[in-house]
Amino acid sequence: MPKNLDLLLVNAGGARKKAYQSLSQDYSAIEPPFWAALTAGFIRRNGYGVGILDANAENIDFQETAEKIKTLNPRFVGIVVYGQHPSASTQTMDAVAKLCRTIKLRDPKIKIILSGLHPSALPEKTLKEEQCDYVACGEGFYTFLDLLLEKEPAETRGLAFRKDGEVLFGAKAELVKNLTEELNDVAWDLLPMDKYKAHNWHCLHNLNSRNSYAAIYTSLGCPFSCSFCCINTPFGKQGYRTWSPEWVLKNIDTLVREYGIKNIKIIDELFVLKPEHFMPICKGLIERDYGLNFWAYARIDTAKEEYLEKMKQAGINWLAVGIESGSEEVRKDVSKGRFNSDEIKTVVERIRREGINVIGNYIFGLPEDNLKNMAETLNLAQELNCEWANFYSAMAYPGSRLYFEAKEQGLLLPEDTGNGWAGYSQTSYETLPLPTKYISAEQVLRFRDEAFMKYFTNPEYLNMIEKKFGLEARKHIEEMTKIKLKRKL
Repeated sequence: MPKNLDLLLVNAGGARKKAYQSLSQDYSAIEPPFWAALTAGFIRRNGYGVGILDANAENIDFQETAEKIKTLNPRFVGIVVYGQHPSASTQTMDAVAKLCRTIKLRDPKIKIILSGLHPSALPEKTLKEEQCDYVACGEGFYTFLDLLLEKEPAETRGLAFRKDGEVLFGAKAELVKNLTEELNDVAWDLLPMDKYKAHNWHCLHNLNSRNSYAAIYTSLGCPFSCSFCCINTPFGKQGYRTWSPEWVLKNIDTLVREYGIKNIKIIDELFVLKPEHFMPICKGLIERDYGLNFWAYARIDTAKEEYLEKMKQAGINWLAVGIESGSEEVRKDVSKGRFNSDEIKTVVERIRREGINVIGNYIFGLPEDNLKNMAETLNLAQELNCEWANFYSAMAYPGSRLYFEAKEQGLLLPEDTGNGWAGYSQTSYETLPLPTKYISAEQVLRFRDEAFMKYFTNPEYLNMIEKKFGLEARKHIEEMTKIKLKRKL
């Protein structure tokens, strides 16, 4: 930590066990807070002293975190509210709220600013309910900088603040125009890089390698508008911006050469989108021949055959694809693609033929779903028999179109139940999905949990895993399915 600490960026601990229950011990990831590292690099490059306290990775509680903050005595504390994927921002808010209260009890003079997807989606609600001083609406980089420059709140870009009991907003925050030039530095050196842990499925080939892990963006935003997604909330609109391939490769060089990283998640909402962006990155990785193990996101309609061979050679061993539903009607209702089940099967087969493993992402409980449609989704998942599957219940995440629609319809949302924000976690005790037009939230959640068990205990699936990754991987999954999630519904 620098001697004169202008800004301490904090990744709150305490959310992992509540969000994942017993799965948090061996089956969930511990992700590096890349957004905090990116913000720290930006602030440091502008001449200020900055540090990062990753309480989640360090596994320290609220009291210990607050004590460290008091000892370090920064001008500002920035709590970065992000999760392991964009929509997981909201599920961390209970931990963030407890940390804010603990910090203020320890030292009321400490100035706290919350940034990230959830505070950007609900700035007024956040300021009214949480013990923080400010909210950074949007990307946050220039908001932090303006605060350090001691601009007046009304002139501070992207700032939400209180005055005389009213929530007010500062100057408009423009999006970063040139990611490579303006966000050039990633403060990897401020993160405890030895404490991060890859997802279990990412390392099924070698489960002992999970602790060599990092995550990186190569682009921000998404040009699509699926109604269940909140990814574009910090940006205020649909869009897609990229760092240069050279910038990406330079950071991967750093991760490999300075930290010995072997497993890397590409956090982009959609890495496989523009070949002029991702193919030069793949080419550079092939030339380096680091032997890395990547996973990234693609869409059914972007995973083109002509790119897959090079992607595999680059070390992209896993592609996550949003299949969402086995019903074309359900997919169309949420603006998810114009592809049918036969096209999904063709693309998944094409990806796997090149030696790339597939994570199929499925959602139960979208607005047009009923028990019949959800059974079709499970049947499609079992027919595809992907190397991994994520089964989600439909959630009205703050910032998504579904959230605003649910509010208009007066549907019960997790924050309305008195249980805080943990109900937005897919695997918490408090999980509260949306009801559909035809079935209840309880029916959706029960179906999701049963589908998970049916998929991962299916002998056809387990035999495929053993053949592809070995007996240890099969046993790991069999142990995972012995854990039964407790649900309040």
